[in-house]
Amino acid sequence: MIAELVGTAGTGKSTLSQRLARGPGVMRASVWKLPRGWWLLNAVRSLPTLLALCLRTRALPWADMRYMIRLRTLHQMVTRRRARQAPLVVLDEGPVFALAWLQLFGRGRAADHTMTRWRRAVIRDWAETVDVVVLLDAPDPVLAGRIRTRDQPHRIKGGSDSEIGRFATAYRQAFGEVIAALTAANGVRVVRLGSDGEAVDRTVDRLRQLLRCDANGD
Repeated sequence: MIAELVGTAGTGKSTLSQRLARGPGVMRASVWKLPRGWWLLNAVRSLPTLLALCLRTRALPWADMRYMIRLRTLHQMVTRRRARQAPLVVLDEGPVFALAWLQLFGRGRAADHTMTRWRRAVIRDWAETVDVVVLLDAPDPVLAGRIRTRDQPHRIKGGSDSEIGRFATAYRQAFGEVIAALTAANGVRVVRLGSDGEAVDRTVDRLRQLLRCDANGD
């Protein structure tokens, strides 16, 4: 089973994926820290699309291009034999996250034809790969408190409550649109899980149970 944990900053998806990965037979992956050799190979393979994007935007949208290469590399990694033999592959910041980021911040948003065709192909590939998307969420005040108190830097860590709320709302909408495209393409299952008001261990146990039920077709 391949499952992606999805949620705005502060929902605890990284903590949950790390806890899940401690269990036997679990492989954790994301668009970050991919094998450098594979990344370079997929950069070369993606050149036609990347060049078309540059021509359409009349710029060098490095962030967009990196996400596009990362998505291709991650897909290659999770579909290889070793990953397929793992009972559970947990994606923390996988295709839903990357596509949502491109939708919100990517310069390629203006390159309608090029990016639309690329996005459809990526949606098709990942819809055939991901079995379930776990959508995590918590109330905005909870998210704001977690973002401000955690050690990791974040672009809105010093923002006001309203700024954090708008940021979370924008991501929720983008996540929803990407997930809707995945489910329309191949019926990817979506489960929703609140991440507020209970101990992390309890949330991890609930998540394990949800994934176990999904794997058994319940």
